[in-house]
Amino acid sequence: MIILSKLADYGVIIATHLAATPEQMTATQLAAVTVLPQTTVAKVLKLLAKGGIVTAVRGATGGYRLARDADEISISDIVASIDGAFALTECTSHAGPCVRNQFCPTRPHWAKINDAVASALSKVTLAEMSTPEPKTSAMALFAQFTPSAREVTP
Repeated sequence: MIILSKLADYGVIIATHLAATPEQMTATQLAAVTVLPQTTVAKVLKLLAKGGIVTAVRGATGGYRLARDADEISISDIVASIDGAFALTECTSHAGPCVRNQFCPTRPHWAKINDAVASALSKVTLAEMSTPEPKTSAMALFAQFTPSAREVTP
């Protein structure tokens, strides 16, 4: 199972909220709407600011906002801001020689897989992530799983 770090996941959640909100938000406001601890939100915002994803505005009316348009920020950018360069395995995360390099046939294949996943993450923008999925009504779901009146026999 491939799992992003919790902080990277939270970074996507926080950035998605900033993308969906035209005004800047404070760390306290973001913590409230994301239901994440304020200390965690502050830590993630600091990493996102360092990575050029968000900018901070100081002062009484300060807060955070995206540094670029949401359609210019990829999920890969957010993950890299928090976790560093994307890598699925140890051998794809280190440039140096691996002790198994002489007898491991998988390293070149892991590199291709790593590149494919990183490429997929780079193609999904924050704008796409902040657009809500169309929701199916409860009645439509109910109708899918309930036999019609004609099918029910007394």
